[in-house]
Amino acid sequence: MDKLLHEVVDWAQAFLLSLVPPALGAIVSLFYEPGLTWSARAARLWVGVTISYFVGRALGVVADFHPYVLQAVAFLLGLVAYRAAPAFVAGVVKAVGEAPALVRDRVIGLLPTKKDTK
Repeated sequence: MDKLLHEVVDWAQAFLLSLVPPALGAIVSLFYEPGLTWSARAARLWVGVTISYFVGRALGVVADFHPYVLQAVAFLLGLVAYRAAPAFVAGVVKAVGEAPALVRDRVIGLLPTKKDTK
């Protein structure tokens, strides 16, 4: 049991330490965005951290970069995701809002018309 607890603590420490560079990058980028609400800042911060963490890990699996280069690329991807988050959310909201009308039009297009029944 003691070994398991030690492994869990080591895993949690490694996970949290791997989040520090993307979090710092996202926090630095917050200083360049005046007029944001705290909720918008928090949302953008977590988008930047999440993208940086997961894309950085995936990039590390695909390419054998030096850890410093990998952190730099992940940092830049987090900054890009931070800046792109509002446009992405707006696009998703627009697509979800238009989806019911598109489905309705497709379903109505599949129904037979009076001309087809003769």
